[in-house]
Amino acid sequence: MIKFFRKIRQKTLTENKFGKYLTYAIGEIILVVIGILIALSINNWNENKKSENQLNNIYNEVETNLKSDLLNIDYVIKQYEQLELRLEKMIKGEYSIIPLDSINANNYSDFIPSQRDINNFISFEIQDKGIGLIKTYNDFNTSGNKDRTNEIIQFYKIAEPLNMVLEKLKEESFNNIKYFEQFSWYRDYMNIKYNPRTIEFFAKNGIFKNKVVTFRLIAIENFLPLLREYKKSASILLEKIEIAD
Repeated sequence: MIKFFRKIRQKTLTENKFGKYLTYAIGEIILVVIGILIALSINNWNENKKSENQLNNIYNEVETNLKSDLLNIDYVIKQYEQLELRLEKMIKGEYSIIPLDSINANNYSDFIPSQRDINNFISFEIQDKGIGLIKTYNDFNTSGNKDRTNEIIQFYKIAEPLNMVLEKLKEESFNNIKYFEQFSWYRDYMNIKYNPRTIEFFAKNGIFKNKVVTFRLIAIENFLPLLREYKKSASILLEKIEIAD
C-alpha cells in the first residue's frame, strides 16, 4: 500500500514538473511571437516612413517644376500675344506703318514680315521630372496621399495636347522655311537683309498670306489658349500643394 502511494506521489510530482515546463515553454513562445510582432511593426513603420519621405520628395519636385513653369510661361504667352498682332497685320496686308514703296535698307528690319514670324516658334517645354518620378513610383496607392497623387497625374494630361500642338507648330515653321528656299531672295530674307524682291513677294503673293493664316491657326487659336489654360491649372495645383505642405 505504501509503495502504491509513493508511485502516485511520484507521478503527481512528475506531472507538476511537466506542467511547469509546459507553462514556461508556452511563455517563451508567447514572448518570441510578441518580439516578432514588435519587430514587424517597427519594420513596417520604417518602411511606411521611408515611403512617405520618398513621396514627399516627389511632391517637392513637382512643386519646383510648377514654379519654374509659371516663371517662364508669362514670357511665352506675351510673345504669342505680340505675334498675334503682327500676324493680323500680315493677313490684312497692313505690314507696317511704313508705306511699301518707302521701305529701304535702313528701315527694312521694321517691316513686319522681315521678322520671319511664320518661320519661327517660341517653345515652351514643361518641366516634367516630378510627374516622371510619380509614374515610376509604385507605392502611392497604399499611402494617404492617393487623391493628391491622382490629381497631379490628371493635371499633367494637359501636357499631351500642348506638346502635340507645339510639334505641329515646329513642323509648320520648318515647312515655311522649305517653301521660301525656292526664291532667289531667300538668303537675304533669312539674314534680315533688304531685297526689293522680298517686299514685292510679301505684298502680292497669295500663298504667303495663306501660310500666315495657317500659322495663326496653330499658334494663336490653338497653342496660345493651351498655354493660358496650363498657367491657370498650374497655379491652382501649386496653391494646393503649398497648402498641403
